[in-house]
Amino acid sequence: MFDSVRTRLTLWYAAVLALSLIAFAVLVYYSAAAIFYQRQDESLRSTAQTVASAYAEEFEEKQSTRTAGEVVLAELVFPNRYVQVADNNGRPIAATRNISGAVVPMPSTALSQARERGFSFVTVNDLRIAVVPVAPDGKLGFATAAEPLSVIEEGLRRLRRDFFAGVPVVLLLASLGGYFLARKSLSPITSMNRQTQSISAGNLSSRLDVTNPRDELGRFAATINDLLTRLENSFSEQQRFIADASHELRTPLAVLRGETEVALNRTRSVSEYQESLSLIKDEAERLSRIVEDLFTLARQPIDAPAALIKEPLSLNEAVRDCVRAAQVLAIRKGVKLNTEDDSPALVLHGDEELIKRMILNLLDNAVKYTLEGGEVSLRLARQNGHAQIVVRDTGIGIPPADQPHVFDRFYRVDKARSRALGGAGLGLSIVQWIVDAHGGRIAVESTPGKGSAFTVELPVT
Repeated sequence: MFDSVRTRLTLWYAAVLALSLIAFAVLVYYSAAAIFYQRQDESLRSTAQTVASAYAEEFEEKQSTRTAGEVVLAELVFPNRYVQVADNNGRPIAATRNISGAVVPMPSTALSQARERGFSFVTVNDLRIAVVPVAPDGKLGFATAAEPLSVIEEGLRRLRRDFFAGVPVVLLLASLGGYFLARKSLSPITSMNRQTQSISAGNLSSRLDVTNPRDELGRFAATINDLLTRLENSFSEQQRFIADASHELRTPLAVLRGETEVALNRTRSVSEYQESLSLIKDEAERLSRIVEDLFTLARQPIDAPAALIKEPLSLNEAVRDCVRAAQVLAIRKGVKLNTEDDSPALVLHGDEELIKRMILNLLDNAVKYTLEGGEVSLRLARQNGHAQIVVRDTGIGIPPADQPHVFDRFYRVDKARSRALGGAGLGLSIVQWIVDAHGGRIAVESTPGKGSAFTVELPVT
């Protein structure tokens, strides 16, 4: 039961409400008690002052304390109150009939305070007594008015009874309302949970319903939908990657297997075996390059860029090393390779192996798609605080429709020609990943039949 969020919210709400109601009831009770006692004192004092004023007038006329007291108390009626007139020493002179022979006690301290302050209050034998001097000098005695405290206690008892009956009822009704509100408020989460459980790899295109996109639950649902979109894209990319990788690996493996079966089918001459082994070697090298590229791309979502070994390296030296390595490919293809490096020393914090891999991939790609007799150039310069590497060729170029996709994995403009040249469509994808991992950017400009230019900008110190 306590595993339910609705139940826990309701219990917390009920506990807080119960404490609040109890605190409120206690505050109201003691405030009401203070007001009741204060009003009782004010009423008793007013009664005593009325008796004192009437007694003083009768005494002036009758000149007899006892006669004046009896006349005043006979004329004035005070239900449920005990009124008494006493002399200067506190001895009773006259009293109302409801005293029934009893004497309202008047302690000496109360008489002394009444002389000093003009009134005093005292509680004796469950009676609240107000004492007022008849004359300002206190020589004509005192008028007292008393009332049982049980009158106030009865009102407070009714108030306590109302609280004891009302607080649980209010708490019960509020708890039921709180449970209903919690259930209604959490119902979107229940719906999201049900919808999320129904989403699997087969229906990643499903999305959660967003009732109110402006509240917290709506924003939470929108966040989950964004997550599902990213998962769908990643899953689709993974499926496409696996399919493309399988397709690329199938061809060299089929060639290896077929050529091996042909070579082993019957006894052949040395030249025939050498020809078969040469073909097997070429396909094995191609397969090795594809596997190496796949391994490099497999690091992208995990290692980049935090796991890169970033150390200071000379970009000028890296470019010179790559140009020397690519010069062999250019000579073999009959392509002229030029270098322009008039920049001062450029120091880059990055992975030297990956940086060289990026430059070699660009040069290899340029040489591969440049016809014999063409030219490939590499220019290194400092531009707006960045190192700029521009690899330009006079090759076949890239159609405008294909240019936005040249950095996609396994994407090839001319698939038949690319496969014949040994390409798998992974080189430029690796280049973009390396550039992104080092905080740079890459762009391509190309005109079909005239060549292409790849521009890389990397931050340098």
